[in-house]
Formats: sequence, C-alpha cells, structure tokens
Amino acid sequence: MKCLITGGAGFIGSHIAEELIKLGNDVIVFDNLSVGKKENIVEGCKFINGDITNKEELNETLKNIDIVFHEAAFVSIRGSFEKIDDVIQNNFIGTLNVLECMVKQNVKKIVFASSMDVYGEPQYIPVDEKHPLKTKSPYGLSKIFGEKLCEKFWNDYKIGYVILRYFNTYGIKQTVSSYVGVTTSFINQALKKNPLTIYGNGNQTRDYVSVKDVANANVLAMKFKKNGVFNIGSGNEYSVNQIADAIIKQIGGSKKYLEKPEGEIKAIRSDISSAKKLLDYKPKFNLKDTIPELINWWKNRI
Repeated sequence: MKCLITGGAGFIGSHIAEELIKLGNDVIVFDNLSVGKKENIVEGCKFINGDITNKEELNETLKNIDIVFHEAAFVSIRGSFEKIDDVIQNNFIGTLNVLECMVKQNVKKIVFASSMDVYGEPQYIPVDEKHPLKTKSPYGLSKIFGEKLCEKFWNDYKIGYVILRYFNTYGIKQTVSSYVGVTTSFINQALKKNPLTIYGNGNQTRDYVSVKDVANANVLAMKFKKNGVFNIGSGNEYSVNQIADAIIKQIGGSKKYLEKPEGEIKAIRSDISSAKKLLDYKPKFNLKDTIPELINWWKNRI
C-alpha cells in the first residue's frame, strides 16, 4: 500500500514507518522537523518537509495515497496549558486540514493517533473505550475533537477510520524536552547526574506501553476492515516512583519532588481487551525489562 505518515520523523511515527517498510509498503514521511529529526527518517521512505497547517502542501502530498497515519501533533498534556495556540494550530486545524485534503484526493482511510488523556481522571480502572470522555487539558480536548472529526468525515464522505488511544508510550528515539515522557526524562537526568524530577508525590500510576507495540498496533489498524476505537496500552500499571527507583538502581541518582501541575491525574490503566479481540493486538514488551536497553541507547547519545 502507499502510506503517508504525518509526523513520520517523530518518535512514534518513525517506528510506524519502520514496521510499514518491513512489510513492503510504499511510505511517505510528511514532517516539518519542528520536533521530528532527519536521522529518524527510515531508510526506504520518501521524505517531504511539509506542515499539516499548509493545505497546499498536504493536498499535493496526498495524491495517490491509500492510507494516512496521522501522528503529527502538539503532544504534551502538561505543555498544552501553556501553549494553547500551538494546540489549536496543529491539533485542531491541522487534523481538519488532513481530513479535508483526504476528501479532495479520494484517500479512503485514516489511522488517527489519539490519547488516554481523552478520559481525564478515570471513574473506574481499568479504563475501557466506553469510559466517558472527561479530559481536563487542551491537549485531550484536541484529541476528542480529532476523533469526532474522523466520525463526521466517515458519515459525510465515507473515509474509514481507526482511532488508537495511546497510553504512556516509551522507547528509543523519544525527543527530550521539558514535556517528554517520564522514562526518557528520568534516564537523561540520571545520566547527566541530575536529580530525577517528580511532580507531586510520585505515587500517581500510569500504563506504560512500548513504542514497538504502538507501531504494531498501527499496522494491525491498517489491516482492520471496519471503523473502530481502541485503547493501546500494556494493561499494566506502575507508579512514577517505581520507574524512578528502577532507573536509579541501574544508574544511581536521587529524586526531587516538585508541585503537582494542573491536569495531572492520579491513576490510569488500560483495558485492552477490545484491541486484543478485534485487532489481534498482543503487547510484547514490559517497561521494567526494557529499562536497561533504553539506558544503553541513551548512554551513546549524551
């Protein structure tokens, strides 16, 4: 198939590209490199330096495409409170642009990267796809908007969709920033002999899923013949303190506790039974087992 990955030079997008290339697909990476990196572009992919806020670039790129993997977005929950303009431009307007240009070019399917943040503070755990959407962040709101757009464009134009609600994704090639995933942040802080920065008391829990499992879920979504919404997690739950302690055990270091930011939830874990049943999704990787591999990867890059 001829596949387009928006944000394909980014953390998750580049892993999706790798899996698609392995399967013999024709892959185009569409990325403005604001967060993504040229070194992440997988060999065998065609690269187009473009922006989802530019409809002319999108429209030209979408010619003869069979499926879009829409990964390009402003991706920080915490950062979205400070950078609402970026959320609006990239996540709201950008997603609308992608779908409108898909209509123009007769592209018939999108795999949309959503987030666990659409649920907000869970009313029950594990969280299934029927859980009310009660996000507290601009980022989560933008993902709900994207999901509703996918539904609308199916109803109006018969563009098929699979929505994947990612839980806390970790793995190699994750971009380091003040808003990045906790595992990457902790490893970088420990390797630089800095304290591991924890917001709140560190007892908050999350479902951590390997980027390799997320990439595989995207491939399974491509093959899925119906529309659907699926949680993509590990089904396991770890506290932030547990992750910090596991990294300190490997590298050494100390913990530094800061005030809990706005929008931070107490606990969440995914119910992935629907993805297992309908997509044949089977997460293969466990965070604690993967930490040594992640540390070794970062040691060569700091």
